[in-house]
Amino acid sequence: MTAKTCLLEVVPGDSFEGFCHVKGVKSDTTKKGDPYLDVTVGKKHKIIECKLWNNSFEGRTAEEMLNIFTVGSMMHVEANASEYNGKLQMTINRFRLAEEGEVDHSEFIETAPESAESMEKEIRGFIDEIKIPILHQITSELFEEHKKMFMTHAAALKMHHSGRHMLAYHTLSMLRLGKSLCDQYGELVNRSKMYAGLCLHDLGKIIEMRMAKDLSGVEEYTLYGQFLGHIQIVNQMIDRKLVAIRNERQVSADEVTVVYELMNIISAHHGPLANAWGSTAEPITLEAHLVHMIDNIDAKINMVNKAHADMQEGEVQKVWGLGNIYKPKNIE
Repeated sequence: MTAKTCLLEVVPGDSFEGFCHVKGVKSDTTKKGDPYLDVTVGKKHKIIECKLWNNSFEGRTAEEMLNIFTVGSMMHVEANASEYNGKLQMTINRFRLAEEGEVDHSEFIETAPESAESMEKEIRGFIDEIKIPILHQITSELFEEHKKMFMTHAAALKMHHSGRHMLAYHTLSMLRLGKSLCDQYGELVNRSKMYAGLCLHDLGKIIEMRMAKDLSGVEEYTLYGQFLGHIQIVNQMIDRKLVAIRNERQVSADEVTVVYELMNIISAHHGPLANAWGSTAEPITLEAHLVHMIDNIDAKINMVNKAHADMQEGEVQKVWGLGNIYKPKNIE
């Protein structure tokens, strides 16, 4: 069997000889105490978990191997693909670092399907439609202060929207869905509260997660991210803005209340506490419920889209976090 040379084409049972982008690595030991590496490699949307056993270390220690398999590096590997717990995985047999100029790094990086410039302009347009002054001030100031990282950052480590500029793309997709709901239901849904919540709901991810040096995706969760999580981080940002505004002028009770409504949207955007998905409060307004549902819709669609990219028509495949997913046949 001829070895596959493009990571995007690899399926269980294949051998692979080609380049890949290292997205994660950690060392561990077997029950016998032998060292090995868990290596995550990828190309565009496709991510594969790999094992590198110590018999392929070529005489190196685990510490020396970690200096070779660094996050963001481009590697040429020879590997065998198999299926484990319903997922594609590979065992790496041989490896070497790609030489300078040997491979186009950009061909391996997952990026948003729209330009950062056009997305930033559209997000600003939504912010301009926030008519409640204190919500407009908080949202616009936080966006301006953090836009460089926000427009570059990924939205997740692996689950959904995990590439470059994907946090902005996820946010903009949600704003577009939110606009449709506001247009449909009119005054029942408060557009200003919706847009503020949608703009800010994942802003804390720029602190919760650290991007790789090549900005290809998330390298790891930060210490602050592990302490607090992005929900509490965003609400800290909002509360500090409220304190700053109070230091500048008198803030009415109604303004304080609407800011706390915004914080409830942030706190509850993973859904009711019974879901155990990370919310820190129950959603108690219509806007809070809607932001959660929009977030869930956009994340699930992205996950299915990524799964379909590696599936044949008529195939059923198990996708982590979703269960079995069917790729329909294209019938015209």
